[in-house]
Amino acid sequence: MVGKTFGKWTVLNEVNIDKPGKHYACQCECKMVHIIPGTTLRANRTSQCNACKLKQLFDPNKMIGQKFGKWEIIKYVGIKRKLQHFECKCECGTVNIHCAADLRANKSKQCTICHNRENARGLIKHNKSHSSTYKIFTAMHQRCENPKSSAWRYYGARGIKVCDRWKTFENFYEDMGERPQGNRMSLDRIDNNGDYCKDNCRWITHKENCNNRGEYPKNRKSRKRQ
Repeated sequence: MVGKTFGKWTVLNEVNIDKPGKHYACQCECKMVHIIPGTTLRANRTSQCNACKLKQLFDPNKMIGQKFGKWEIIKYVGIKRKLQHFECKCECGTVNIHCAADLRANKSKQCTICHNRENARGLIKHNKSHSSTYKIFTAMHQRCENPKSSAWRYYGARGIKVCDRWKTFENFYEDMGERPQGNRMSLDRIDNNGDYCKDNCRWITHKENCNNRGEYPKNRKSRKRQ
């Protein structure tokens, strides 16, 4: 038996295991080694390893060029956790890796950037400008651009500006996404003297935001009702 081939299997040597019958260590053409009963080999009940069988049933080369939503498969990456993975390119140019099963099941149709952009357009298109994310967007512009705003002296008057990219809600939403739920999340500038832009902003809790407001006077007296 040693040296004989059965399909893609080549018998390397006989091994002793606690099972009836003779067993052999066999190497597949892909270099995978398995222990197989001699009766199974002679009866042609196996001709290759499971990885080669899967590759034969689902030839990855046939997937190259196929489109799933906005994703286009451009490269076969390999098998991970028994699933084929491919490098995919979104219509916007973003590249990511997805497994074939998720693509076929439409679990992923586009990248996060395109997803956020579509959601932003939907908020305006369907008259949902009352959403908390949109309110934060408009409030940001008000305190930086409207001298009549009560917060103008802490922002616009100090030279704090909104970057050109965030002049439109779609771009703001694309960069920051939906306002996280819970704990009254607020839009915060990492550098209190910096402008509103993607690299200088983050979502934090309202309490953290209050602690980070270095531009406000510390002991402001509340106005009593007359």
